[in-house]
Amino acid sequence: MSTTTTPLDDPESIDVTPFALRIPEILENIFEHSDEKSNRTNNVLVCKAWSDPCLNVIWREVKDLSRLVKLLGPTVLRGSRLLDFSQTDKPPKWDRFSFYARRVRKIHHEGERAGTYRAGLALRSVFTDIAYQRLSNNIVPNLQVLEWHSDTSLYMQNPSILFMGPSLKHYILHEVKPSPAELSLNLRTLADRCPHINHVKISLDSAAQSHGDIILDFVMRMADLHTLELPPFGNMAPLTNVLRGHSCLRRLQIGGCHAIDGRLDKPCITSLALPSPGGDHFASLTFLSIVVPYAVVEKLFSHKFPSLQQIFIFSDLRKPETPSTIKHLIDTLTETCSQIHYVHLSYAFLPEEKYTRFPPASCIVTMAHIRPLLRCSKMQNFIFKHPFPITLDDQFAEEIATSWPDLLKLQLNHIPLVRRKDFKNCFTLRALLPFARHCPRLVHLSILVVPESSTCPTLGDIQSLPSSFFSKLYSFDVGSSMLYESDKHQVALTLSQILPPRSVLCYHNNVKNDLSSDTDEETPPLSPEARNWKSVMDKIPYMRWMDQLAKTEQRELRRKLQELETENERLRTQTQTLYA
Repeated sequence: MSTTTTPLDDPESIDVTPFALRIPEILENIFEHSDEKSNRTNNVLVCKAWSDPCLNVIWREVKDLSRLVKLLGPTVLRGSRLLDFSQTDKPPKWDRFSFYARRVRKIHHEGERAGTYRAGLALRSVFTDIAYQRLSNNIVPNLQVLEWHSDTSLYMQNPSILFMGPSLKHYILHEVKPSPAELSLNLRTLADRCPHINHVKISLDSAAQSHGDIILDFVMRMADLHTLELPPFGNMAPLTNVLRGHSCLRRLQIGGCHAIDGRLDKPCITSLALPSPGGDHFASLTFLSIVVPYAVVEKLFSHKFPSLQQIFIFSDLRKPETPSTIKHLIDTLTETCSQIHYVHLSYAFLPEEKYTRFPPASCIVTMAHIRPLLRCSKMQNFIFKHPFPITLDDQFAEEIATSWPDLLKLQLNHIPLVRRKDFKNCFTLRALLPFARHCPRLVHLSILVVPESSTCPTLGDIQSLPSSFFSKLYSFDVGSSMLYESDKHQVALTLSQILPPRSVLCYHNNVKNDLSSDTDEETPPLSPEARNWKSVMDKIPYMRWMDQLAKTEQRELRRKLQELETENERLRTQTQTLYA
């Protein structure tokens, strides 16, 4: 914009302003990418046309509740923790408050975790005054997201209900020390004031069955929920029995980070499903994530899930799931989830110190346990994490690649709790060939391999692949695969020819950092296998350069030979003409 002495709000200045900078939506997009200091001190003061969209960005998210409180009038900190209005004889400035509050779209309250009075703990008095004066009115009329982290302290007197209104779409509640009475008040108020809210997340540090009954009453009233995130508790069968009839529910997550804590010595959920008649069964559910043993969650899939596409199951059994349990679960998923394209089977927590020996053969997961899932032809992502390696062969890689042509991510690396050097019942590097041939969209490949020189693909095998093979491959993860010194050169040569230049080779380091050693704490020493893989990773760019140099020399040699042949043909023709 050109500099002029004319005020920017003057029509003459507006005429030279680019038309795009007069559109509020574009201005808001620009201000969102600007830093907060520039918005507060510069952009908002440019002109009236800029002021309104800039204020919308500045006040879109409020993390400090005292910012809202101070709009009503001057405040003072009494004692060490209590914030109060300093001019109690004057009425609050509700017009000023409304001018800014109508711009707020998200409130993020950290509660006691922030450690200062601005977090809200000291706002007891001002919230009480606001509640008495505006009890029947929604003080933030356009609020869409309310994220509330707190405990049930009496200091707060549950001010979060002041922000619950019909415009609210997303509600997040995290209680540190949940009280049934406090939780019940929060959820009952939310159901009354926001009957059409579509996203609710409830996180409790210690969930009991009494909390489950309160959540059940809440869920029964909220038939329009699209996304629901809940904490795990013992008997969840009544809750899932209600949710299965919610026709709008699309995403369901049960169990969060605290379920992975590992402090409990038994699973959180003991019952997940009740026998139910036919009819609608999670008709619109597309995403399911749950922390529960495989045998318990299997009972949930007693009916078909017509729309389910993504499944994340984290076992909290505190011991490895048996191969038969894994196969039963995979069989059930294959039969009941026809639209599935993302499966993640893993563990929420496993005590590593309990598994120091390699298990017997009856505890090893084999191809037969996973093969039923190959019938799901729409599969794009399959992640299977298990404490022990899986028995696989290169023929199974061919089956996977041909059955899942749309594959984007495959992870079959085990959780490296135990690694036996003589375990060789897994893929070789030849297993890369079917994925390169049949999976053009593959981005991430994570498999355990036996990288021996004798089993590496030949140059002819690689040259027979399609011209654009592995064009989107970003990472190849070999996990804790064993690699010996004698095989490093051939493995590096093979990977330099088959992996695209942009891909990353990943490996697992089995050595943990010893803080008492003289090594850098942030850089643990490498195990022998990891050192070998690092050497391979360092050699790959050099071998690619050498290969490119050889190809360049070959092209130059062919060009010179072509020139000589052309010159020879010209001279032959000239000689024949002279003799004729």
